[in-house]
Amino acid sequence: MRCSRYTVVADGDAGEKLLYNTATGAFAALDEAAFAQFEAGGGALADELALAGFVTERTPEEELAAQQAAFDAMRADRSTLTLSIVPTYACNYRCPYCYELGHNKIKGKMDARMQDVIFDFVNRKHAEDGFEQLAVQWYGGDPSLALDVVEALSKRLIAWCDERGVAYDALMLTNANIIDEAAAQMIADVKVRLVALTIDGPEELHNRRRVAADGSNSYARNINAARLLRENGVHVAATMNVDKVSWPLYPEMRERLAAEEGIELGAGKLCDYGGCFGRAPFCEPDFDLFTHEEFARARLAQYAREGHGASELRNLLRPVERFCTGQLDNYFVIDLLGDVYNCDGWVGDRAHVRFNLLDDPSSWKLADISHDPTRDAQCSACELLPVCLGNCHWERACNGWPCHPFRYTLDGYLCLYRAAFDQPTHGYTLLSM
Repeated sequence: MRCSRYTVVADGDAGEKLLYNTATGAFAALDEAAFAQFEAGGGALADELALAGFVTERTPEEELAAQQAAFDAMRADRSTLTLSIVPTYACNYRCPYCYELGHNKIKGKMDARMQDVIFDFVNRKHAEDGFEQLAVQWYGGDPSLALDVVEALSKRLIAWCDERGVAYDALMLTNANIIDEAAAQMIADVKVRLVALTIDGPEELHNRRRVAADGSNSYARNINAARLLRENGVHVAATMNVDKVSWPLYPEMRERLAAEEGIELGAGKLCDYGGCFGRAPFCEPDFDLFTHEEFARARLAQYAREGHGASELRNLLRPVERFCTGQLDNYFVIDLLGDVYNCDGWVGDRAHVRFNLLDDPSSWKLADISHDPTRDAQCSACELLPVCLGNCHWERACNGWPCHPFRYTLDGYLCLYRAAFDQPTHGYTLLSM
């Protein structure tokens, strides 16, 4: 028996050692004597340690091969066809930190011919794969500037799915600035289950960061749109892009939006995607960017203050099948020109076009996915692989994002996890599996 390559050891309180296996999700606390047995390969505890995956007879190469096989099976799943559709690159915002600056040089919106081509693509993929679900993400630009396209193509796809017994699911990413009552009703009618938008803090701060091109109060319009959507049965979730200036405002903002508007507010690190930080208006003192490690530690501290229970921590620390849908062979990002990408982040960058739907249908296959971490030199060697699966490769490629936040904070989360259990440690105590 040997220690699994995916077993992490952390220092707990009162001399405990905490074991966590990222591949099995098993978590245990060991006293000094039990930890000595673990270091020796298991001893009298070998069977228990092996059952949890902390020690194994597999070689490190065999353990990695198991991760590769699981990833390959996930990647090859054809039960769902997922499309991220960009009906327009136009945007009615002028956010200073936007990473899509320049992409709106591609003018106009998707025409009827391209809608026909997408419909034909779905037909052909179903003939090939017999998928059971069609999942659509409306992306941009801002799809609210092409709602006629959203409505027309959605109705065709929904009717097609109904005829064949294929499940249909849709979501939309939008700034929501021009979504009125009629638009909210239409979005609900075409079965958009979730609308995701951005709220960058309280009204004054949000309006400085999420700048509407027409000078309108973007915060007020966001809130109004969220209300209209929810009244029509559409779930609304939001992200707050935070830096050191806005982060202290996040906890109260999240609580207020949940209580008053029914909006779930998450937090994401504000990044210099366009390489323009330091130039007005994206500069200090209005903005002060976190490093990746600083933000990871800030989130851990906030998580500790919130007092999460064992079940929430178990969910946070569980192994994952994939990092994103871009790691599926059956995921296609399609823009208004018919150009197809394998990752939302690269959309609009012609260097990353994989094929065009106007090409011969024999070319309608992706040569690659966004990222295979199980065969990447950096990711495959990491003990965090099963809980990370590469993190965001686009971030890593264009913004220097080095790794999952657990790289800096896993010990802290494991200590929080241990504190969520009341039982004392007697030798070897398996807390979760």
